[in-house]
Amino acid sequence: MIAVGLSGGTDSAAAAIRLHEEREELVGVTLVFGEENPPPVSIERAGRLCAHLKIRHVVMDATSPFRTVKDYFCREYLTGATPNPCVVCNRDIKFGLFLEKAGELGADRIATGHYVRKAGEDGRVWLGRAKEKNSQEYFLGLISQDAIQRSLFPLHDITREEARELAGRTGLHIHKQETSQDTCFTGAQGYVPFITSYTGYKPQPGDVLNMRGMVIGKHRGALYYTIGQRKGLGMGFGRKVYVLGRDMEKNTITVGGREQWPYRGFTMEQINLMKIPALDKPLAVRMKVRYRQDAKDALLIPLPGGRAAVRYEGLFSPGQLAVAYDSQDNILCAGIIGSALKDIPAPDV
Repeated sequence: MIAVGLSGGTDSAAAAIRLHEEREELVGVTLVFGEENPPPVSIERAGRLCAHLKIRHVVMDATSPFRTVKDYFCREYLTGATPNPCVVCNRDIKFGLFLEKAGELGADRIATGHYVRKAGEDGRVWLGRAKEKNSQEYFLGLISQDAIQRSLFPLHDITREEARELAGRTGLHIHKQETSQDTCFTGAQGYVPFITSYTGYKPQPGDVLNMRGMVIGKHRGALYYTIGQRKGLGMGFGRKVYVLGRDMEKNTITVGGREQWPYRGFTMEQINLMKIPALDKPLAVRMKVRYRQDAKDALLIPLPGGRAAVRYEGLFSPGQLAVAYDSQDNILCAGIIGSALKDIPAPDV
């Protein structure tokens, strides 16, 4: 039996419908992460879909374990990193807790509405880019081999528009704006108000510095800014400038031109091997350090302790996910961006 994660949105509905059309035995599961997450109307829509498909619908309360994702999110931001809660939630909740709970329901596999392609060879499995232009494999970079083995991705070969058409044929009024979302708990208010209300931290105005450490302006609180940010700096500079540094302890941000970025790469921590079984020698890859970017050439250099140094030309923010691809858009490995490096160790060849 397959447990299908149902958010009440179009993507997960289309995944369930495709599996149902293939005559798979299904149970629909909706995870609840807190009050209004998902909204009651979404839970009702998931229930109506299950009734339409004549399958059982189970609503599971994941509020308590999901607090670890919120805690991580706030902790990372307040220590100066830029976290990616979707990546951690996928690893620990949607492809961790959900798999465990699915087993308790008698299901041996799970399915989700993520747009991602699954492949495998010689006992290994990996994820790669799907047909949909907004493919979501980046967000699944940290899920384990076991989780991939036991997961299905029915939307791998269709677009979101095709998924909407498929869901629309049920006549259940699953609206376009109700497509599944990866980010869910900060809401329209944004991350700063959420962190403020969740932790009690209050951002305070501080200094804006140039790359020489000179004060050139004031900001409304370092928490409001991330590395690489260009818009919303609150002051004019007469040229394109970016946030190139953020010090939460000193409550300062450093800005400068793109050409003033001083780093040649970063350390990669918590590496999750996907298509490759080991990283024991330098490896040329294509690298993404944020979701909405094209992959760029990079070099992975193994370090002791299961870490790696990454030679990468471009802006990046510690705390974000770095995903290494091959030329066919398959994930080779992924890890969390650690320390920024001005000098990259010479690879042993």
